[in-house]
Amino acid sequence: MTSDQSPSQSEDTNPFLRVSGQIAELILNAPDRKNALPLAGWARIPELLEPLRDNAGLRALIVRGAGGKAFCAGADIAEFEAVRSTADKAAHYDAVNVAAFRALKTLPVPVVAAIEGPCLGGGLGLALACDLRIASDTAFFSIPAARLGLAYPPDAVADLIEAVSPSNAKKLLFTAERLSADNALQIGLIDEVHEAGALDDRISELCRHFEQNAPLSLKAAKTTINLLASASSAADLSAAQSMARTCVDSADYAEGCRAFLEKRKPVFKGR
Repeated sequence: MTSDQSPSQSEDTNPFLRVSGQIAELILNAPDRKNALPLAGWARIPELLEPLRDNAGLRALIVRGAGGKAFCAGADIAEFEAVRSTADKAAHYDAVNVAAFRALKTLPVPVVAAIEGPCLGGGLGLALACDLRIASDTAFFSIPAARLGLAYPPDAVADLIEAVSPSNAKKLLFTAERLSADNALQIGLIDEVHEAGALDDRISELCRHFEQNAPLSLKAAKTTINLLASASSAADLSAAQSMARTCVDSADYAEGCRAFLEKRKPVFKGR
């Protein structure tokens, strides 16, 4: 298929958008860093998706990582000292994250995460913002926030709870354990698992369904389900947001980031 990519698009950016016929792809594009996203990359996602909202011919968006070996290792922790070192900076960072998640959740067409290899932290938040999560058997999942001394964004926690139940969400956040694709499927974190060589075929099959089915029906289904799912979760998040700020102001957060960059185990003090 020929690409409808606009001249302003560049496949050197992270991420970038590719549109072919009725299907768009959001490509997380830093394969040498397991497709981790810098702050500028998170900010770019809503900008890339905005023109798609007026694309009457669009039937689906696929989110995938470049290189075929990783979906997304989450945020680029190497830049945290510069962009996430204070509570105010962290609040801004989380707001940019949440804007990216909401851009996916509110896109009026089905959004599918095609997951290979690591899907970690903010990368998992990105996948949870998609309507469907289809994984290869190479995929694995973790939320390492507790190892860094930070709080996972409340919006992402809400999506996690919706997918896996409160108790499973707590287990993932408390332990920061890694889940295999099969274990992730078992608790509802993902929707399907396929052999690595069959993932693209399954994504193509889903796209054919989206192309053949009534666009207004798909839009109505997505809108209705999202509204009903969120109706019971309009809790006041101020307490959670306050705790998130406390985490960022803590010595443990600074220690967690240093330990990650120095490739050692962190020593947390609870303050």
